[in-house]
Amino acid sequence: MSYPKSVLVGDRVRYESAAGTIRGEVSDVVYDKNGCGDVVPWVVVRFIKNNREVTARLPRNFLEMFKFKVIFRDCYVEAA
Repeated sequence: MSYPKSVLVGDRVRYESAAGTIRGEVSDVVYDKNGCGDVVPWVVVRFIKNNREVTARLPRNFLEMFKFKVIFRDCYVEAA
């Protein structure tokens, strides 16, 4: 399985982590430094855990490792 080719703000997503299966919504995509000092894109996901809103930042390069999957994308289609 390959990671999604496009991740958009507002996508409902699912991924695997040490905390288990996480389901949330992409709230932002930002560019920031990683541990090596390289600037890379990060996907910011918001989800609810223990009745609190939590954010997680996942490096865009490693979404495949997290089994990251877009499960819902709200599409806007303009009528002709």
